[in-house]
Amino acid sequence: MNALGRSLLLVATMALATGCSSEEPEDHETPTAAKLYGPGGQELTPNVALARGQTIRIEVRFYAADGDQITGLEDEHATALTFSPATLATAGSVSGQPFSFDVVAQNAAGSGTVSVGFGHGSNTTEKTFGPFQVAIP
Repeated sequence: MNALGRSLLLVATMALATGCSSEEPEDHETPTAAKLYGPGGQELTPNVALARGQTIRIEVRFYAADGDQITGLEDEHATALTFSPATLATAGSVSGQPFSFDVVAQNAAGSGTVSVGFGHGSNTTEKTFGPFQVAIP
C-alpha cells in the first residue's frame, strides 16, 4: 500500500472510531422559543395583526436558548396553532410544509391570542409557546 492509500485508510479508521458519519440525523436542541413569520419572511410575533376575512400563510420557526433557529425538525416533529377565542381565526395545514399554516381571520374586528404547540409525531401538546397577542383591526 502506498502512502496515499495508508493516509486514506487512517482517515477512514479515525472517522469510524469517532462515530463521524454524514448519514447520521442532525442533533438538535429542545426549542425554548417559537416565532411566527408571514409572507416575505416578515416576523409577526409577538403582536400578530391579521386582516379581516383574509388568508395569510404563517410559518412557525423554533429557536434554541442561545437564540439560534433550530432547523431540521420537520421530519419527526409537529406543530399546531391554537387561537383563543377559537372563532378568532382558523389554521389549515399546508401540504408538504408541516410548520406552515394558511390562517383565515374572522370577518369582524376583534382580538385574542394564538399559542404554538410543539411535539413529536402527531402530538403537538408536549410544549406550548405563547400566547401571542392577535388583533384583527
